[in-house]
Amino acid sequence: MIGLVPFVIKNLKRRKLRSWLTIIGVIVGVLAIVSLMSLAQGLQDSITSEFDRMGARKITVASKFLTFGGASESGFTNEDVQEIERIFDVDFVVPAIESVVRINYNNELSFINITGYKIDNLEEFFEQEDMTILRGACFSNSRSRDIIVGYDYYNDYENLFKRRIDVGTRLRLGTQTYNVVGVLDDTGDQRKNRRMFVSIENIREITNVKEEIIDKIYVIIKENRDIEAVGERIDERLDRFRGRDDYDVNTPARTAEQQREILNIVSIVVIGIASISLLVGGVGIMNSMYTSVVERKKEIGILKAIGAKNTDILTIFLLEAGIIGLIGGFLGTLGGIGLAISVSVIADLLGAEFAYSINPLVCFFGLGFSFLVGIISGFLPAYQASKHEPIESLREE
Repeated sequence: MIGLVPFVIKNLKRRKLRSWLTIIGVIVGVLAIVSLMSLAQGLQDSITSEFDRMGARKITVASKFLTFGGASESGFTNEDVQEIERIFDVDFVVPAIESVVRINYNNELSFINITGYKIDNLEEFFEQEDMTILRGACFSNSRSRDIIVGYDYYNDYENLFKRRIDVGTRLRLGTQTYNVVGVLDDTGDQRKNRRMFVSIENIREITNVKEEIIDKIYVIIKENRDIEAVGERIDERLDRFRGRDDYDVNTPARTAEQQREILNIVSIVVIGIASISLLVGGVGIMNSMYTSVVERKKEIGILKAIGAKNTDILTIFLLEAGIIGLIGGFLGTLGGIGLAISVSVIADLLGAEFAYSINPLVCFFGLGFSFLVGIISGFLPAYQASKHEPIESLREE
C-alpha cells in the first residue's frame, strides 16, 4: 500500500483544481470543529480557574427575577437575612443592592454599575471575592459618603474618563458628592474592575430603593464546613420562610456547573452545524471520485490488463479519497488553531477575556475524522472502479 502513495499523489496533482475545490469543503468543517473545541476548552479552563479563585466559603442567594435596585415582589428583605443568619454554620451575611447610576466626573456624564454592601465584615467578604484594596482603605462607616472604585478607573481610565480616578477624587452620583476612599487591585474580571462600591445605605439614597428591599444575599459560612450541605439548608429554610420558590441558592460548584452546562449545549449545537459542513465536504469527495472513475476507465482497464487486482484498484481510489480528506483535515486543523488564537487575541484587545486551549487530542481528532470521512465518501466510487472489467473499460475508451 505504501508503494501506491506516490502514484496516488501524482494522480491528484493531475486534477489540481478539482482536488482543491473538494479539499476546501473538508477544510471548512474541520476548521470550525477544531476552533470551536479549542475555544470551548479554553472557556472550560477559565471557568475552573474562576471556580478556584471564588470564595470557598461563599454562597450567593439571588432572586430568579432580579431587577437592579430591587423589586417588591422579587427582592429579599431584612427578615430573609435574619433567617439565614440563624443557621449554625453561617459565619456572617452580607446583603447587597446592585444598580446602574449616572455619574458626573470631570464634566463627563456616564452610567456605571454600582453595588451597595452592608459594610460589616466587608473586608473579609472582599477576600472571599478575591478583591483587595490597592490604594486607600475600606469604608469608615455606613453613612459617610465614601466610595471604592474598581481597578480600571485607576489604571485604564482612558477608556472610561479622560482623567484617572484615585483616592481623594470627588464624584457626583445622583444629587450627592462622594469621596473615593479606596481603589481595588486588578481582579482579572472586567465586571469587577469597572464597578464602583458604596454602603447599602448610600445606594438606597442614590436609587431611592425601599428600605426593606435587598437584591442579593452573600453568605459566608464558617471554616471547614460542607458548603454544599449548608447551601441545601439555606434553600430549605428560605423555602419554608418565604413560601415560594422565586430564588436560587448558588455555591461555587453549582455556579461553575451551570456555566459548563450552558457552554456544553452551545458547543454541541455549533459542532453539529460544523459537522454539516464536513458532511458537505464528504459529498464533494464522493462526487469528485465518481467523476474520476468515469474519466479514468481507460487507466483502470490498462492497470487490470497488466495484472492489477480488484483490491489494488480499490486501494488506489480509497487512498486518493483518504488523502484528500487528510489534506483538508491538516489544513483545517491549522486554520482552526489559528482562528482560535485570533479570536482570543482580538477579544483581549477589545478588553474581553476569551481564552483558548489547544488540545493535541482535538488536533488528532480533526485529522483522523477528516481522513475517515474521505475513506467513507470514497468507498462506493472505489468499489465501482474495482469492479470494472478491463476489456469493457478499454472498449468504452
